[in-house]
Amino acid sequence: MSRIATVIILILVMAFSFFAYYNPGSVTVHFWKGEVVELPVIGVVLFSMGIGALFVFALFAMRGLRKTFIQVQESMKNRRRAKAEDLYNKGVDAHLSAKVDRAAKLLEEAVEKDQDFLLPFFRLGTVYLNQGKFEEAIELHEKAREAHPKNLRVQFFLVDDYIAAGKPAKAQEVLEQIIKKDDSNRTALEILRKIQEEEGDWEGAVSTQQKVIKLKDRTDDEQAYLTGLKYQFAVDLAEKSEYDRALKLLKEIVKESPGFVAAIVSQGEAHIAMGKLDEGLKLLENGYSDHKKSIFLQVMEDKLMELENPRKLIEIYKGLLNKYPDDVFLNLFYSKTCLRLEMIDEGLMALKKVESLGYDAPLLHVLLGEFMTRRDRIEDAVSEYKKFVDTTFGLKPQYQCGECGHMERKWSARCESCRNWNTLTLPELPEAAVTPADAPRYEDQG
Repeated sequence: MSRIATVIILILVMAFSFFAYYNPGSVTVHFWKGEVVELPVIGVVLFSMGIGALFVFALFAMRGLRKTFIQVQESMKNRRRAKAEDLYNKGVDAHLSAKVDRAAKLLEEAVEKDQDFLLPFFRLGTVYLNQGKFEEAIELHEKAREAHPKNLRVQFFLVDDYIAAGKPAKAQEVLEQIIKKDDSNRTALEILRKIQEEEGDWEGAVSTQQKVIKLKDRTDDEQAYLTGLKYQFAVDLAEKSEYDRALKLLKEIVKESPGFVAAIVSQGEAHIAMGKLDEGLKLLENGYSDHKKSIFLQVMEDKLMELENPRKLIEIYKGLLNKYPDDVFLNLFYSKTCLRLEMIDEGLMALKKVESLGYDAPLLHVLLGEFMTRRDRIEDAVSEYKKFVDTTFGLKPQYQCGECGHMERKWSARCESCRNWNTLTLPELPEAAVTPADAPRYEDQG
């Protein structure tokens, strides 16, 4: 025993002896059912101190045991983590070596070894997706989400799983949970918007895009995207015969973006579908006057031919030609309609007008070829058809995207390639020649 401890004990003995000498009395202690015991005062004091010392000893003993227990747990956890990391690294190496089955086995062992170590969950999910095991990937990441409900990476992996498994509704549920907790999560919003687009939920996509715009500056690109989504929503409404709502939204789009040609076209189509033919045609006619886009002429032609009313179309074309006699597209479309109605002379005169302006375009050649055929000028017809093939590299689709150059046979409000709206049109005609043609090539052939 150390000297200090000895000194402390001696001091305590002396103190208690002094206390006992000056306190010789006793204390009556009452127990259960009237049992009474007389105890010396010093005895009671020593007993109380002993109880206190025992309690302190027990407290320190428990703290020591708890510390030891935590250290043992930490040591076991570190060993599990080390083993899991080793399995994970081997699994990654196997995956990179295209040994997918072995990679899956090693990573599954890593997951079982330490479920708090998330890297094996992420890599194993990727392996499962590569193997086409979508349900296994979902189960794996659901398990990880249950253990780590606040981990965003786990939730986004789960979204990818549901999308890969063809379960967009389940992916949407996960995304909505993320957004509910954090409505400023732009990644979740943009993925949700994409799913809504693919599922045709245009109203939802519009709402989501509005939230995206609130998170950052109202850039032209983001606003244009919102306009496109509103347009798709309006078209969807029109297809469901909800024409009043569709027209209200289309008018809003045109007010916000006067150059959004597709919205004007759809307005005209909606009026025609409602039985308001004259009103719809007037919208399309004014649209062409304002924007000079051939789609207005094409839609009017398609609708009136469908209604077997080509004379009305001729009337509209003549009215527009009185205003814009040198308009190449008008003359080309007018001649095309004349060809259908066997109005050979009128159609050919319109094409001569195009030639006299010094323009050259594939549609011009194919129409001239048709007119020459009707006139039994076979050699001239063959010549024009050859020019048509040469200038189009074969029979290419009619409409071209102004953003990416993608070609489509049928006009659409949105390019299937770059996914931009309001970009498809007939390929631009070349600029007029510096010196217009002296005379059309068939001027002298009555």
